[in-house]
Parts: sequence; structure tokens; C-alpha cells
Amino acid sequence: MYDLLLLGSLVGGDKTGYKLQKIVGSALQPMRKVSSGVLYPSLEKLEKEGLIMSKNLQDVRNTKLWHITPAGTSRFAELMRADIPSDAKRNDMIHFKLRSLNSVSVSVQLKILTDFQAFIESDLLFYQQAQLDMQDHRETYPEQAARFDVIVSAYDLDIQLAQTKLSWIKQQIEQRKATE
Repeated sequence: MYDLLLLGSLVGGDKTGYKLQKIVGSALQPMRKVSSGVLYPSLEKLEKEGLIMSKNLQDVRNTKLWHITPAGTSRFAELMRADIPSDAKRNDMIHFKLRSLNSVSVSVQLKILTDFQAFIESDLLFYQQAQLDMQDHRETYPEQAARFDVIVSAYDLDIQLAQTKLSWIKQQIEQRKATE
């Protein structure tokens, strides 16, 4: 999963491991950190696959500078064009692809954004139906009204977040269509 993020970071230019760790860390959710024990094995795997290369800078810290290869650039483009899976990694994959939108063609950007839009529209329908179901349960089980009120309120937050995402996506799509 980090392949996309690391390759996308290197498409913009060579970087040290320290800089990559900061970039990857900033792309993750606030409570998720990337450790050196995760980052460097991922970099070494990509290097063994011929997707990136490292060069020692011969400094006091023995710093390595990482560089994407033509094969890595091709793999990055392939990952960006790939369908987003409908699984637990979906949100991370979307998040990672959004971070690298400027590194692919407008048509690929539009595909990513419309796929994202379809996922969020599906989520929104789910939240709206679940909220209606909880409101029905509240009427059926009035003794548990307080419990159902909290659940309905939580779904209201989910609905508002989905609507905000859809508004943002629509704006992004319109901007890209205007440049085509």
C-alpha cells in the first residue's frame, strides 16, 4: 500500500529517507505514524524490484538519496490508473491517490475523482437509510429513545461529512473539465 505513496513522492524528485518519512507521515491519518521499521523495508523492496534506486551521499550520517527509475514511473502510473478496491484499504488508497493527482493526466485525475464520487454517493445512501432505520427503531422501542437518538445523531455527522466530500469532489471535477 505504501508503494503508491512512496513512488508518488519520488515522481516529484529525489528525496532522502528522512524527507520521505516526513512526506509519508503527513499523508497518513493524524494518529498513524510511519516508522523507520516500515519505511526502509518498503524502500528496499522497491529498490529490489528496480522501481527506485538509492545513492549514498557520503556524508556524516551516511544518508541515502532515493530516485525513481523509469520502471518505477511506469509502475506509479499503473497504480494511479488501477481501480480502487472496495475493501478496508479503500479510504487510504483514495487518500494516497489524491495526494498525487498532479502527477497524472487530467483523464486519470477525472477517473480517480469519479470513482471517489461513486464510493461516497454509495456511502451517503447507506448512512441515510441507516439513519431512517434507527428513527424507525426509536418509534418501535420508545424505552430506548435516548440510545437511538445518539445513533441518529452520529449518522447525521456521517451524512454531513459525505455531503461535504461530494461538494469538494464536484468542484475538483469541474476544475479539471474546464482545463481539458
